[in-house]
Amino acid sequence: MKRTWIAVPLALALCAGGGARDAHAQQTTERFIPVGQSPGISGTRSYQGAIISVNLPLKTFTVRDAQGLRTIKVAPGTRIWLDRSAQQQTTADGSMTDLEVGRRVEVLYVDDRRRDTADWIKVVVPSDE
Repeated sequence: MKRTWIAVPLALALCAGGGARDAHAQQTTERFIPVGQSPGISGTRSYQGAIISVNLPLKTFTVRDAQGLRTIKVAPGTRIWLDRSAQQQTTADGSMTDLEVGRRVEVLYVDDRRRDTADWIKVVVPSDE
């Protein structure tokens, strides 16, 4: 009977750790998922639109979608990725200078309620680049 009492808590502890591993796996692979195709994020927790202006000194950019304009801050920890799926190439690391007017982006916010600071940004690189 003692073996059962030891095995049950051990099994529960191992199963409970799966959520953390799943979250880490999502973060690790997120950069490779094209804009608008992130399961559970695109269309529900993220924002997509076209860049209409960039302010490098303030580290902000403004995006337009069907609902209007939104200005988004780029924080020191914000990850920027270049979606090069149109060229059949892997995603590359990007920077603030890759936020060019006219490019389409997808943004996941640090805070879902405030929606003013980006956690990550995916920038679509046009196929002619």
